[in-house]
Amino acid sequence: MNEVPRQAYTMGIKTIMQAHKVLMVVNGRSKTAIIKEAFFGAVTPQVPASILQMHPDFTLIGDMEALSEIDC
Repeated sequence: MNEVPRQAYTMGIKTIMQAHKVLMVVNGRSKTAIIKEAFFGAVTPQVPASILQMHPDFTLIGDMEALSEIDC
């Protein structure tokens, strides 16, 4: 447990996918397109964050602007 990062600005995809839980916080209109592409499009190497669609315990939290293109 002492070797597990508690927080990071950047982290490899393998390390992220091995985490028990992943929390992503986004804000602002500038994030709308990538949020829609990453989490509601295909899982593809061109959008590395899209792999998080396959994580068993991923949570996305965002403000109204960042999530404005998501149909709930």
